[in-house]
Amino acid sequence: MFEDIDRELKERFDSTIKELEDRIAKAIATDNHLSEMAIVLRSIPGIGPVASTMLIADMPESGTITSEEAAALTGLALVAHDSGTIRGKRAIADGRRALRHVMF
Repeated sequence: MFEDIDRELKERFDSTIKELEDRIAKAIATDNHLSEMAIVLRSIPGIGPVASTMLIADMPESGTITSEEAAALTGLALVAHDSGTIRGKRAIADGRRALRHVMF
């Protein structure tokens, strides 16, 4: 009984996710600016469809900021922590959390 419910819920989630992914892909494909941005982003080694879509959605300032600013916004820049118990240490932190998780 519970297995049937689990399977049905999984099928619903999978169907909804597929529908959303299709709608997002269509929105990017039908907008010249977004489509060009996706092509450029996907030309970068290691950037695939998920990462490029997240960058387009969560970093609209792309193309108008420096590479250092982009690294900071995605959480890929080293950040110095000069206070507290980790004085003088550098770590990758901050930025937009969702982007940082996708990029790693």
